[in-house]
Amino acid sequence: MADVYKFKVAIKEVPDKIWRDIEISSLSSVAKLGYTILASFEAAASHLFNIQFKGKRYEIVIDDDLEFEPVIDPIQTKLSALKLSVGDILEMEYDYGTDWEFTIKLVTITEMKKGSGNHYPYVTAGQGRGIIEDRPPFELAEIIEETDKTGKLPQVCDNIFDKEIEWDYRKFDLKCCNILLKGTIEQIQYAYEEY
Repeated sequence: MADVYKFKVAIKEVPDKIWRDIEISSLSSVAKLGYTILASFEAAASHLFNIQFKGKRYEIVIDDDLEFEPVIDPIQTKLSALKLSVGDILEMEYDYGTDWEFTIKLVTITEMKKGSGNHYPYVTAGQGRGIIEDRPPFELAEIIEETDKTGKLPQVCDNIFDKEIEWDYRKFDLKCCNILLKGTIEQIQYAYEEY
């Protein structure tokens, strides 16, 4: 039987401003948790990431020559193998040059209802838009502070259209997030595992 893990995931730099509550099957891989986080925080998923728990590092190794320390394959490791308990905290790093860090706290473990496996992963709540690719988290914190102080929206380069757009960190649409979530996770998974 599978369980449903509910994680509270927050950007370390601004945990009260940008966060997600994510439900995922205990039978999902550690990598899939990473893909879900990237998808729900609007990351382009064009950089390496790792998840750490109890001194172990779970990371997809693209090039063996770049491996700096022993890592565990997150694709082959199910979340259930981590033997998590409520209150446990995992950490995720994304884009090592920019250093996005996420805190991943296990909030609840519930038994999965029969026949509901396809529902997961799913975002149950959240706040804040997400990350800004190729910019460090401290810049996001400054943007948030300035937006809250002045109400003015900053101009940020949109990576898709390569033009400056008004960027409102407060915009988060839960329904839209979940409509796009599974397709985005599949694209991210393909990029990391096949491409």
